[in-house]
This record gives sequence, structure tokens and C-alpha cells, in this order.
Amino acid sequence: MNEPVQVVTIGVAATAFTAVCETCLGIDRAVGLSASKFAGRLDLDLAEGIFLCRRGHHVSVVRSAAATPAPESAAA
Repeated sequence: MNEPVQVVTIGVAATAFTAVCETCLGIDRAVGLSASKFAGRLDLDLAEGIFLCRRGHHVSVVRSAAATPAPESAAA
């Protein structure tokens, strides 16, 4: 069985994160556990990375693009 693709988006200036593995969350709910959270670090010079949760499920972490300012409306 293929695992679902998991993608976590972090802020443009974030280096550390805590996320929930959705695959583990389903397992945990079925047996009454709560070990689906994991933490990681993505250095600022990296835009994305692949992490493994505690049970070895792949989670892609992607840095969000910097917000672009909205164009100013021309005054009439």
C-alpha cells in the first residue's frame, strides 16, 4: 500500500517546526495513542526538505514563498 503524500509548509523565516504526521495520526486514533507529532529543523538556505516521522513516514517540508506586496491602485 502506498503512503499518502504529506506536505508541511513553514514560514519564510522559520527554521524549526513541529508537525503532525497524518499517517501516524490515523494509526494513533485507531489505538488511542498520541505520538503523531514530530519536530524538525530546516536551515534558512534550504527551500525544502524530506523528513521522517518517528515511525519512518516521509513528510515533505516546504518553505513558503515570500509574500509579494499587492499592487497599489492608481488614484483617479
